[in-house]
Amino acid sequence: MSPMTFTLDLANWVISYLGENPHLSVAVVFMISMGEALLIIGLFVPSTVVLVGAGTLVGGGKLDFWPIFVATTMGAIIGDAVSYWAGRVYGAQLKRMWPLSRYPGLVTKSEMFFANHGGKSIAVGRFVPGVKAVISGIAGMMGMSNPRFLTINVLSAFVWSLTHLLPGVFIGKGLAVANQVSGRFAIVLFALIGAVFIAAWVIRVVVMSAIPLLINLQTRFVTYAAARPERVWQWLADTLAPENPKALRVVMLSAVLAAGGIGFASLLENLIAQNSLAYADLSIANLAQSVRNTPADRVMVAITMIGDGTVLIALGAVIVTWLLVRRAWTIAAAAIVTMASAALFVPFMKLILQSARPNDIFGGADLYTFTFPSGHATLATVVFGVLAVLIGLGLGRSGKAVIFACAGAIIVATACSRIYLGAHWPSDVAGGFLFGISMTAAFALALEATRPEKIAPVALGVVSLAIYGIVSFVYVSNGHATAMLFYSEPIHTTVITETNWRETGWADMPARRIELTGETGEPFIAQWAGPVDALEKRIRDNGWEIVPTWSWVDVLAYSDGRNRIDKLLPRPSLHEGQLANLSATRATPADDGRLVLRAWKTDTIVTGKDDERWPLVLISLTLERKKELPLVALPHDVPAPQEDVIPTLRLLARDARTEPVQKEPGSKRCPPMLIRAIR
Repeated sequence: MSPMTFTLDLANWVISYLGENPHLSVAVVFMISMGEALLIIGLFVPSTVVLVGAGTLVGGGKLDFWPIFVATTMGAIIGDAVSYWAGRVYGAQLKRMWPLSRYPGLVTKSEMFFANHGGKSIAVGRFVPGVKAVISGIAGMMGMSNPRFLTINVLSAFVWSLTHLLPGVFIGKGLAVANQVSGRFAIVLFALIGAVFIAAWVIRVVVMSAIPLLINLQTRFVTYAAARPERVWQWLADTLAPENPKALRVVMLSAVLAAGGIGFASLLENLIAQNSLAYADLSIANLAQSVRNTPADRVMVAITMIGDGTVLIALGAVIVTWLLVRRAWTIAAAAIVTMASAALFVPFMKLILQSARPNDIFGGADLYTFTFPSGHATLATVVFGVLAVLIGLGLGRSGKAVIFACAGAIIVATACSRIYLGAHWPSDVAGGFLFGISMTAAFALALEATRPEKIAPVALGVVSLAIYGIVSFVYVSNGHATAMLFYSEPIHTTVITETNWRETGWADMPARRIELTGETGEPFIAQWAGPVDALEKRIRDNGWEIVPTWSWVDVLAYSDGRNRIDKLLPRPSLHEGQLANLSATRATPADDGRLVLRAWKTDTIVTGKDDERWPLVLISLTLERKKELPLVALPHDVPAPQEDVIPTLRLLARDARTEPVQKEPGSKRCPPMLIRAIR
């Protein structure tokens, strides 16, 4: 078992243990935080994963925040203090003792880090992999004063604890709210966050680890080539010599270019000749469609919109304009060629292969009906890849790792949204990503072949991302409703006559609201054949308050446990994955409760004489009160009592054609009131 696998397995076990044994969580978190700061031992303690996991449990209400925060902070303080005093007591002799004697390179690196940064190295070192497990001991060896170390140690421990716990707390609170809305939505949200987090983490690790590995391989290869008498080997040894500053970057970028190209060719060959990926595509697509629901659709549509060609072209134009203004003609030309090649390659491949999409969302027979490769994945990879390469020109290795990790997170989120919405197969986004990686590497190689040009890369990044954010906000704000309709799941309409509906058809409708988990909620008290706006007018005219369209901004009110029930929008309950088409509230005599009426339009159409057609609407009524939870306030509802149902039915049936339904002998189903609106 590799050290990385062991560390992840240990982290998973610890997080599971915390969830199952909250009474021991303080001690466990304290030990993890202290172990992370101890000499060398900290290299093998999965503090980040465990503490983010603990924060998630806090956000989910399974652990209390303050005891966990205090234990984390005290553990970090004591761990660093132990390492510091070991350095003070043993001095330089500590470097020759086990276990530091096993890591001379790390000790040297930490000494240089301390020499360069002085006292702030204690604070900064907490966040630097490898260095954090040694830096406090080095500070003790090099004679840092006790009061200075104590002050920096305590203050940095507070910051370190917050930066590790708070992300998990926010994730946990978000998942807790999402789970209250819908178990399936929580699954989608957790899967999306997990995919983005893992992608960013892998990219950061690869960037940080690849360079030392390549340096080692480069040194070995040059030594081998220099020992060979042939002229070609001598040329390679001179070209790739470590003294050549560009040699390593050229080797690395060439490897990325080759890997992306080979991966794309292999994928394409499989799709054309073997087609064994079709089963994997179908399985993943079916899984994604099985968890679709309206709240998740809102999130995924917004994500896919910020990866649309309109937004990415605007971002690409900003990048090129900046380069032209800075008179970086060669780099601007390389960026234009790279992005234009990707934009032309996508329709060319679609026209050649003519692969069908999972869902026929575009209709017709034009180029947009074809699917391989994904234009969103390709353009997002190329545009954000080009931007990341340019920003990285002004950053060190750690900065490059962060920038590429952030770019990768956006690309992966876009790819996930395309699969979820049924716009692309998984192989489509994989093909787009692989081709985009190759084009990005080719662009970076072109930069290596040009003379250095002053482009102010960090400023370029700030300006580009700011404009991208503004364009994305405007684009999503103006087009989200239309995009929701465009990406909505296909609806198959059923048509029945009014007579059939009143005789037997009503019984084919669900008797109760159906959760996405398969469980049932409150009963439907009525079936309404008529337009939803007519229903809305009737209840508004009789004192009900219409609830505005629910958006994810409203979740902020849920995060404040002090809010009263009247400050919270009703819980956005789902029926068969869909939000209610109409929601309305009415206060009850009790101050802590309210009635909530919800109506869902079905895919059934009721027809009458003279070709009249009315959509069939299912209506439920619940009594909602505030549910007290740690750190959050959530509405909790139960089926409305009979004394509230009867007046509501009388209101709905007023001036309408109604018919009570008799129970069949032995039937336990509570029949709804059948109401046909009179126009």
